Amino acid sequence: MSAINLLPWRESEARYKQRSFYMLLGISCFMTLILCYAWNNYIDQMTVAQNLRNQYLQSEIAIVDQEIVEITNIKQQKAELIRRIELIQTLDQKRPLITRLFNRLPDITPVGVYIDSMHLSAGTVLVKGRAEDTSKVSEMLRNVEKEGWLNDVTLPSIISTQTQPVKLYHFSMHFVVMSEEEQI
Repeated sequence: MSAINLLPWRESEARYKQRSFYMLLGISCFMTLILCYAWNNYIDQMTVAQNLRNQYLQSEIAIVDQEIVEITNIKQQKAELIRRIELIQTLDQKRPLITRLFNRLPDITPVGVYIDSMHLSAGTVLVKGRAEDTSKVSEMLRNVEKEGWLNDVTLPSIISTQTQPVKLYHFSMHFVVMSEEEQI
């Protein structure tokens, strides 16, 4: 039995195993490269898809921001219109008071009192004028107080002047004109 040589068979078997090992190693490296390439492509596609979604969201956000600015402008315009409407309504409600004041003024002003100027500001009337006697100014003051819609009558000054041929007294008077809502 010693005459049989098993070394070439073992060598060929070792070469076959070595070739098989390198072939499997090459195939596994090749498969690993293919898997890495496929994974890289998959990640790139997901990144591109996410970037597209981000661009879409950014464009939609820009549209919504523009709509928010438009809504803010509309709200400001609405507030301005409401302010104007309220101002017009307030003026419209006060219009009859001024007419009423001028209609009643001849009845309130006694004979001998001459009104030089009237100024209406924020519901307060400032009357400046002249009178022949202080009793005429007092009578006008009482007449204003009798009116239910004229309040807070004050007489800050009566000044006597030496004018020829008639002596006149300069006076100023304040009173408040009340609206119909304030009278109730």
